[in-house]
Amino acid sequence: MAYQGTLPSGQTIVIENRGDQTVIRLSREGQRQSSSTSSGLWSRAPRVWQIEDAAVVQIETQSDRKYFSVKGGQFQTLSQAPTLAGAEPVNLEEVQDGRGESEMKPM
Repeated sequence: MAYQGTLPSGQTIVIENRGDQTVIRLSREGQRQSSSTSSGLWSRAPRVWQIEDAAVVQIETQSDRKYFSVKGGQFQTLSQAPTLAGAEPVNLEEVQDGRGESEMKPM
């Protein structure tokens, strides 16, 4: 499964667990950027916060937590947990296969 949200900058972020890989994609006005990293299988849904001009993504696995910074289309693995005091949570919804389609079906 994948999770999608909208950052305060207007960019759409999609975070997907593909086997032991985490794929993070950003899109805005037809432009797309993505990055992937070895993370292991997730033990829970990812979380995203907005901190100043960057987004922080938290991935939890059975053995640890991993943090990634997304700023200006650049992706960076963080070596330690960032300070989240004053950070604004970004709502994520579950979508299928990271295509940015909601799980909700038309009536």
